[in-house]
Amino acid sequence: MGKDLLTILKNFGLNNYEAEVYSALLKFGEVKVGDLAKKINVPRPQIYLVLKKLTALGLCAEKSGRIKYYLAISPQLALRRLLENEERKLKEKFSLLKELEAVYQKSKKKNIDFEFIDVLKGKEAREFLTLMLKNAQQEILIFCKYILKKTPERLKESYNMEVSALKKKIKVRCLYEESFLADEDVFAYVKKLIKMGEVARRIDYLPLNMVLIDDKGATFSLFGEDKEDVVMFIFTHPALIQLMRVGFEYYWSMGKEINLT
Repeated sequence: MGKDLLTILKNFGLNNYEAEVYSALLKFGEVKVGDLAKKINVPRPQIYLVLKKLTALGLCAEKSGRIKYYLAISPQLALRRLLENEERKLKEKFSLLKELEAVYQKSKKKNIDFEFIDVLKGKEAREFLTLMLKNAQQEILIFCKYILKKTPERLKESYNMEVSALKKKIKVRCLYEESFLADEDVFAYVKKLIKMGEVARRIDYLPLNMVLIDDKGATFSLFGEDKEDVVMFIFTHPALIQLMRVGFEYYWSMGKEINLT
């Protein structure tokens, strides 16, 4: 029980010596410094300093007389005051935190940076695109030029991402390059997506892969000559997203119906 009591007192901000002394005062009532020194593992010179600190905190009181005694103040009163004081300090810190954040945000506005553009590669790019698709709310617009490293796992991963969006009643329009649909495995997945609600068209040529989500984010992907890795550019600036939407609608208008037979 003694150990538990010390742990409790330390949770209120008391250090080891302070917890030891206050714990003893709680258990033994009025005591002299000499008696305290016999009951607890705190050096006698240190006890005087601790009692002075506890008295200042309102945790104990000195009973003057020919011999000085010390007694604990009720925890219900003394520790409540400590908590109230900590709460006041915490509120002050939160207030200062808001001031610091305001300074930070102000400096961000002053700096000329490219926070509305990001560039990702490989696995990091795929994971970010997956997150964007999961957060879609209303509409997804897609250019499908080709898929990098076409494997059964990658095809199924792409398929499952779009299926999740379609199940949430999100409108999906996808424009496929003819060469993309020429692959039998890919076309089999495309037919399933169309039957599930994807609105799709085909076109002879697309300049790149592109995804637009809810007018809140857009990506396009570029590949090196060996097409071994993807570099994804991510945009969140409304003007850039609007420009990419105009481009999507232009190519979409030239798209043709996909024959599923």
